[in-house]
Amino acid sequence: MELDHIVILVEDLDAAQGQWRDAGFNVTPGGVHADGLTHNALICFADGSYIELLAFRAQPGATHRWDRFRAFPGPIDYAITVKDLPAFARQLNSRGLNYTEAIEGGRQRPDGASIRWWTSWPPQNTEGLPFLIEDLTPRELRVPGGERRNHPNGARGIADLTVAVADPDRAARDLATLLGSAAINADEPRTFALGGATLRIRHLPEYPALTRRGPGPAAFAVALAGGGLWPYPAKPQNAKD
Repeated sequence: MELDHIVILVEDLDAAQGQWRDAGFNVTPGGVHADGLTHNALICFADGSYIELLAFRAQPGATHRWDRFRAFPGPIDYAITVKDLPAFARQLNSRGLNYTEAIEGGRQRPDGASIRWWTSWPPQNTEGLPFLIEDLTPRELRVPGGERRNHPNGARGIADLTVAVADPDRAARDLATLLGSAAINADEPRTFALGGATLRIRHLPEYPALTRRGPGPAAFAVALAGGGLWPYPAKPQNAKD
């Protein structure tokens, strides 16, 4: 399994695109989701992963999984790519993870192209688990390639993702069940491989900014050409590798 993308909630999509372009990223407008409640822009990388900048178009109170995050812009979720998602979700349920059945989603790009995919979601009372995605239309429609993956700052892909949880032991067990492999580091932080990215599970109190929002993605790092890393946001001083 591989990391598909990280979702970053923003208050104003146009302003966010400008900020990320100023930071040296090539930003691609994504379009409006099928439910009409959200729209997005993408920062696509050479390794196939991407960052999704997502903003609400509807007023607060909309029936949307991420509506509860409106007061907490920043990283809110992440997805991994799977094959034969409907069958895989059923397998996960037999292992006790209780993902939803595959649900069809989509959006319409600014150029009029329609994109469709399957998603499956973990129960909202679980910590650290991603949602799952599989393309129904060609992936290149959802995640554009070519020059859109070239960035002035040399960004190549998501190298590292930290997810903060209240119960690292349980989160690590659930992730091992999902991924079908044990952590590559069973000590703090619990660490898993997601294709070319590293997923780290840390204790929520290390990230005070998340205590009101609750468990979820806390930070990530983008690999740069030449071997450097671009961190988002700045690493808390009390968080240790």
